Amino acid sequence: MQPYQKVAVAACFFFVAATDAAAASRICTSADTLLFGNRAVGTTSTLRSTVSNCGDAPFSFTGVDVHPATGPDYRVDTTCATGQTLGPGTSCSIDVTFAPRVTGQTSGALWLHNTTTTPDQLVTFYARGVDAQAGSAVIEFSPPLADFGTHPVGIQAGPFTLSLRNAGSAPLTPTALVINGPAAYDFSALSSGDAADCAVGSPIAPGASCRMNLFFRPEQQGARNASLVVDAPQLPALAITALTGTGTTSTPTALLDVVEFHHAPSGQYFITADAAEIAFLDAGGLGPDWQRTGLSFHAWPRDAVTVAIDVPACRFFGTPGVGPNSHFYTSDAGECAAVRDDPHWQYEGIAFRVALLTAAGCPAGYQTVERLWWPGSDPTGSRHRYLAAPAEVARMRAAGWIYEGPVFCAPQPAG
Repeated sequence: MQPYQKVAVAACFFFVAATDAAAASRICTSADTLLFGNRAVGTTSTLRSTVSNCGDAPFSFTGVDVHPATGPDYRVDTTCATGQTLGPGTSCSIDVTFAPRVTGQTSGALWLHNTTTTPDQLVTFYARGVDAQAGSAVIEFSPPLADFGTHPVGIQAGPFTLSLRNAGSAPLTPTALVINGPAAYDFSALSSGDAADCAVGSPIAPGASCRMNLFFRPEQQGARNASLVVDAPQLPALAITALTGTGTTSTPTALLDVVEFHHAPSGQYFITADAAEIAFLDAGGLGPDWQRTGLSFHAWPRDAVTVAIDVPACRFFGTPGVGPNSHFYTSDAGECAAVRDDPHWQYEGIAFRVALLTAAGCPAGYQTVERLWWPGSDPTGSRHRYLAAPAEVARMRAAGWIYEGPVFCAPQPAG
């Protein structure tokens, strides 16, 4: 019987040790997220989260701090404090008051740094300020889903025309038109430049509609999904519709035509190798004033890597109201990086691929593309033009355009 007795004693000792190890502090909150929902401007609402020690050993707060990104319409009152110790079964409270002064979404958070095994606990809060007309407008999307179908990776599809109708009883003024979601950068919107466009700050009367011209350029294979989110003070909640498409493999190597268009009223020049954009402009999608100039040069598709000297050409558009009301292109990696950091410009992706310009110029069999600049009376009036036509370059210089020199090399078809 002696061996059995030794085993029993050992088991009893192990049980006592395990009981001591189980003693641990735990932080628990009655609500990790405080959702205020819609609250009318000028009103006040308060929600509470209770913080407790749900373990069997004490813990301390090493920092109780309001997150610096918390909106100004929140006030946080808490009995939890830095340096405070909570014993098992004890608690403290967090009272968050939301008093919206303006319409729109806002968020905030409170850090509860502590000595438990989850040392960086965060209590977040979300709310939306609305005006007295909230709920008086309703957006109906037509069609209800923007489905682009299947398209090759890197090749733009569109436009897909989406209609936004105000089905409510009061005018609706969008404060946000945003594309977000897991594949947000695969989708974009292009304004037509007329009163029918949906735009932030442009009212939509009851029963009236506006339109959005959407494009899809899949960055990867497979299902690509995003959402178009519309906010307005008059909406009872965010209006959201799905954007979807599927990317497939594609390795095009044929040269593309980079076609130039001119908008005489504004003096803008625009070049594109995208078939969907070319067809859109040819069909008058941005109005009858956008016309081909008859000039063009060649380039490779944006995702084709065909020769050792090819490089991507970055495409930018001036930040509305701040930068030039025109496009800018560069194949210089340093210039592309600098312009991407310039708040006057918005990056639109890779437009096409061209040959690298060297100190010796363009290789044999390539056209030199030159850039000219018109400064305008203010930054929004600045214009650029890209030409592979020496005679037209000379004419523009004679007309007062500033010559900026060669910028990239356009490949020529074989033969």
